[in-house]
Amino acid sequence: MKRTTRIGALLTVLSLVACGGEGADTAPTDTAMSSKQLKDLTADDVQSTCDSLEARVKLSKEDACEYMGLLAASTLEKPCGTLRDECVAAADPAEDENIEADCMPPTDQRAGCTATVAEYEVCLIAQTQLVRALTCDSALSSLDVVPTECDAVARKCPQLVATEGEGQGAEDP
Repeated sequence: MKRTTRIGALLTVLSLVACGGEGADTAPTDTAMSSKQLKDLTADDVQSTCDSLEARVKLSKEDACEYMGLLAASTLEKPCGTLRDECVAAADPAEDENIEADCMPPTDQRAGCTATVAEYEVCLIAQTQLVRALTCDSALSSLDVVPTECDAVARKCPQLVATEGEGQGAEDP
């Protein structure tokens, strides 16, 4: 996996950790909001959507740390389990008031994006489930998988979903 993809994936996980609580017992985004395209969202729309998604995309600290351990193990040359344990023992980043997490990509990345909130929601939940399923025994190549639930977003907003050979920029050495 390319370094830029891993960095993007790490930022996604950090957003998911700080965005809300694990579980799927909250109502989906309302119908009027679901049909809006990402490019047309206002700050209030983003807040409303993230509030709705909060409980369904939150990662436990253990899941986030396992994910970060898996990513960092190859570059830091430390076992994933050690990195995961160090992360779990560290202070919770969500408690840091300087961190502002948002479940939506920044406005400049949403420009021209015609995917709807509903399509993005389905993709984000699928990515969350993929991350929750990872363990330190998972193959690093499993992080290269883009869930099929993200096909519409990848097609309509390629800048948001890095697929192999697309939207990833220059290859890192």
